[in-house]
Amino acid sequence: MKRRVFIAGTAVLAAGSGCLEGGADSDDDGNSDESNESAVELTTVDAPGSEGGTIDVPSRGQIQLVNCIRITCPTSRAMLSRVGEAREELATAREVGPDGDVHVVSVVDEYSGSASSPSELSDWWAQQDGDWTLAVDEDGALFEDYGVTGTPTTLAVDGTGEVHWRDEGGTTANNLVNGVETALEASDS
Repeated sequence: MKRRVFIAGTAVLAAGSGCLEGGADSDDDGNSDESNESAVELTTVDAPGSEGGTIDVPSRGQIQLVNCIRITCPTSRAMLSRVGEAREELATAREVGPDGDVHVVSVVDEYSGSASSPSELSDWWAQQDGDWTLAVDEDGALFEDYGVTGTPTTLAVDGTGEVHWRDEGGTTANNLVNGVETALEASDS
């Protein structure tokens, strides 16, 4: 009986903590400078709500809600519906999109795991009901620059690269909206 309780508790803990990076070679000492002056260029996927090309994070004059994910992480996949809800809520009061005040972007980490072709990512995105920009961190630069070691990690980043809000492991759509609003208020002052 005690073994079953231990196994069940371990499963709950693993699911609740998101999908952590397994590498022991991390140099992160917890003092990550989240005010990144140089932009990271990401490749975007031609998929529902996403146009193929490139974007920069950060993007001057814009708040970006950056949702860092792994396609093999069940917690990342579960978080996508909440990101979609937050995007819809933000769009009621703001211009949301690649050229808007707010840009919602889910970024797939291809550096730490197996790479998927653009068509595989597009199909996967459609299965997830994604309807916003999907980008790929091919060389791990974005994850490294922002100290992302587990997924999902979601950031509200201003146009200078400063992170005004951060969540690791998943949260509610309302908290995502509040995170973006915090970044918008800070950038307006």
